[in-house]
Amino acid sequence: MSWRAPVTRVNGDTLSGQDLASYEIRYGTSAENLNRSAIFDGAAGLIDMSYTIENLSAGTWYFTVQARDDNGLLSSPSAVVSKTISV
Repeated sequence: MSWRAPVTRVNGDTLSGQDLASYEIRYGTSAENLNRSAIFDGAAGLIDMSYTIENLSAGTWYFTVQARDDNGLLSSPSAVVSKTISV
């Protein structure tokens, strides 16, 4: 999956790419139950992100991404997106 770094905080303040610490990717087989997660560390200064989640079984998977800043504050989740994996 891929995404761009946010440029504003939830409250509307400007967010510098240097302020970003990591991203939390939440995913699952139901949009209402994203019960798995992966952490993408080392996000400071990066604009275009890319992360591969390995070993997904066949079916439709749903994903959101949240940014975490260097103070530990977590953003609201992105819109849920889906990807169908075939065997």
